[in-house]
Amino acid sequence: EMNKGWLAKSHRSYDCEYGFSCMGYEISGGWGAAMAHAETRSGDGELIVFVGDGSYMMMNSDLYSSVLSGHKMIVVVCDNGGYAVINRLQNFKGGESFNNLIKDCRLGDGVDPFMPDFAAHAASMGAIVYDVDTIAELSEAVTKARSADRTVVISTRVQSHDWTGGDSWWD
Repeated sequence: EMNKGWLAKSHRSYDCEYGFSCMGYEISGGWGAAMAHAETRSGDGELIVFVGDGSYMMMNSDLYSSVLSGHKMIVVVCDNGGYAVINRLQNFKGGESFNNLIKDCRLGDGVDPFMPDFAAHAASMGAIVYDVDTIAELSEAVTKARSADRTVVISTRVQSHDWTGGDSWWD
């Protein structure tokens, strides 16, 4: 989705690891980029990381490290209820949903499906947090995040089944 809709302003302004589907790369990659380019970033050169909820769950501890080290980034967590991209690939290849979305997972006896509170988790790591539900709230949160003095996490719930058209890259 990102390479279809993101308008990179220049070289070294967009990085997306999708060649090997390395989930968990986003936050640590963002922290590394923040360290590597700390001296060259200007006020309008904020480092923004987009991460899905599943990938966030795999590797989120570098939020804490970014706060401790003072290498700020803005992290947008898109909560779509699990591994929706993997679920999409599974469904589009003729399979039934299986163990990708939390609502479809096999759970232990007596366990009801639940989702983490991403905003509360990020706050416990020292980040400033915004929990948003609308595009207007997202825009306002990004504006506030740009002026923040440390890492900001913006958590937003998104739907898990509608996608940008043009799927030939995956096929």
